[in-house]
Amino acid sequence: MSYALFGALFLHFYLDETNPYSILQSLQSQEATAKYADEITVAQLNDFFDTSDSLARHTVEDYKLCVDNVIDAAFRRDALQSLKKCEAMCFNESIKDIEQQIYRSLDDVMMEFSATTEVPAYKDVIDECWAEIEGRQGSGYAGIPFKFPALNDYATIERGELFIFGAEQKQGKSMMLLNCAVDLLQHDYAVLYLDSELNTRLFTARILAHLTGIEYKRLTSGNYSEEEERRIIEAKEWLKTRKFTHLYIPTFDQHSIYTAVKKVNHTQGLDVLIVDYFKGKGEGDAFDSYQELGRFVDMVKNQICGEMNIAGIGAAQATVTGKLADSAKIARNASTIAMISDKTPEEIEADGAECGNKKLRVTVNRNGMQMAQGEYIDLLFDGNHILYQQAKQHIPQTPF
Repeated sequence: MSYALFGALFLHFYLDETNPYSILQSLQSQEATAKYADEITVAQLNDFFDTSDSLARHTVEDYKLCVDNVIDAAFRRDALQSLKKCEAMCFNESIKDIEQQIYRSLDDVMMEFSATTEVPAYKDVIDECWAEIEGRQGSGYAGIPFKFPALNDYATIERGELFIFGAEQKQGKSMMLLNCAVDLLQHDYAVLYLDSELNTRLFTARILAHLTGIEYKRLTSGNYSEEEERRIIEAKEWLKTRKFTHLYIPTFDQHSIYTAVKKVNHTQGLDVLIVDYFKGKGEGDAFDSYQELGRFVDMVKNQICGEMNIAGIGAAQATVTGKLADSAKIARNASTIAMISDKTPEEIEADGAECGNKKLRVTVNRNGMQMAQGEYIDLLFDGNHILYQQAKQHIPQTPF
């Protein structure tokens, strides 16, 4: 943007003038800005006003993001200039107190751009913190409970937090997220489901199979009875009453995710964001680099869940060793990580068939207990009906 256009923009908002001729006259009337009036035309000003609404920041969050970008660029500029001065000092042998001067030069930049302008005493914030804690309290749990009561003893779905389910490839990550989404919708929460795996048609087939109890293959092939068709219609009508958005984005990027969340939050409100799923370049998918995955998870956890006060649930792929791929980048930001895996035939026999065929282990948890080695929650998984249920919980065997 030229200085002239910037000056015109400033006057447009400051003087509330929407007439290009008035703005040009205002520029010409000031000696400091008169030269800028010669650089722009009435047509340019009209074009600028036509696009100003789409370029403007309409919410506090959008404005804060813009400010953060400007401050970050200014910090980098001033830091670079200060480092160049420090470099020059290193080659100037006449400077005797070089350590103090370098420290002072860098410290001035750090203090100028410090995000903390005021450090309140703890006594001034404790009451506000306790009020927030009380506001999160529910029926025996803080936050929104999962559909699995045993899991709620370890962690729940909380605003500002990011819960991640991990599992090996084709082990039911997406179906777990769908089950969580439906349970949230049944309790009237507003949900945005960002999907890098299934387009909305395929997702619709899965969610209808889950809601109606009709096997996925029969539902998609049309091999169902009149009574089952009625159940499908009822499920569709119920979904229309929910505050729910499914968005298929094959290639996740920070801008598209942030924009989608903002739009949905503005139009229907948003309680929970579900991301299916977090993955890195090593898997040959959407991300350009391992570092980009870390930035993406950080953005979801902090800029979306944290700053927008939204709860986050996601999934990530595990390696054959049972750990999350790129686990350091994910675990650094996730509030809780729970791993889904198949029970072995020996475990099914020892626990009993009524204890299900899947086990869920809480391996990382900043909001409560972690599980001991060998401890797990029993789940029943029915892939034909896209269904996860809590099974009867096994009694741990204590060897003699």
